[in-house]
Amino acid sequence: MANMAPNPKAVTLVLAPALILMLAFAFFYVGAFHEPTPHHVPVAVVGPPAVAAQLSSLPGEPLDAHPASSRADALSQIDDRRVYGAYETATNRLFVASAANRATAVALETTFDRAAAVQGRPAVRVTDVKPLPLSDPNGTAAFYAVIAWVFGGYIGATLIGLLGSPRSSSRLRAAARIGALAGFAVVAGILSVIMLRASFDTFSGHVIGLWAIGALTIFASGAATAGIQAAAGPAGTGLVILVFVILGNSASGGPFARPLLPGLWRTIGGVLPPGASVDLARSALFFDGARITGPILVLVAWAVLGTALALALGGRMMNPADTEAAAAAGAAV
Repeated sequence: MANMAPNPKAVTLVLAPALILMLAFAFFYVGAFHEPTPHHVPVAVVGPPAVAAQLSSLPGEPLDAHPASSRADALSQIDDRRVYGAYETATNRLFVASAANRATAVALETTFDRAAAVQGRPAVRVTDVKPLPLSDPNGTAAFYAVIAWVFGGYIGATLIGLLGSPRSSSRLRAAARIGALAGFAVVAGILSVIMLRASFDTFSGHVIGLWAIGALTIFASGAATAGIQAAAGPAGTGLVILVFVILGNSASGGPFARPLLPGLWRTIGGVLPPGASVDLARSALFFDGARITGPILVLVAWAVLGTALALALGGRMMNPADTEAAAAAGAAV
């Protein structure tokens, strides 16, 4: 039989989603990172309230300054992740936390120096009270680990979903799919953290905590993918890539903290799995677990929502007996 040329309509239908995702990838990543600019970055100010008001009213409103009663109070706000930096007027000293986000620390120093130059004052003296470790001088290890975890969750759910009948409505199979994803998340989380710790000396002293974060992220991503695919069918995979990978990663606050990103990215990043996981990992690594409740609730909510959708609408998974029967039938042929 002669080979038939691909049907132009079929080719168009296949390539159209690829084109849409490619354009979305370019739009969201370039849109997020092409011009990082501080927007209402929270800072504590030790000094007269008028100074805090003046800093909050700088052109473009780069800062959101809050009065602090003392240097100790200001530094505790940094430790609690309520602010990204603190300024002490009496000493003209700026305290930053590069562990919260290196780009934001640099942006704060630049903003204060520009304001001082306009007023004819000397540049601020900068102290990094939360420096990054030598093994991760740019603070991106956790971000790229999160990318891997989110990828592991959605690709695991997608591959499991290829098993079984195209639109099985069996809750038992859906439960088996979710259970398999939970087991996969536990194993993948610990193996990834151990590998990164052994290979690159990252996550020192936080292996157990990062394993738990990795497992939760993988499961949240996987369960959410399973639920979205159950609800939307084949289009669900593209939707997951668009929301979690393209929008979620660019808005996560990894390379640039969300106060440096444009409006859409600042608004939505923290409620998607990548952003919640980045926040959670940074809190665990550098801030003794400060403000972890919110990110945990975000990841748990995605996991619960995805699990509920998958169980309600059914999963696509073949049980071992079906697999053996199919293999035997194939061998007989």
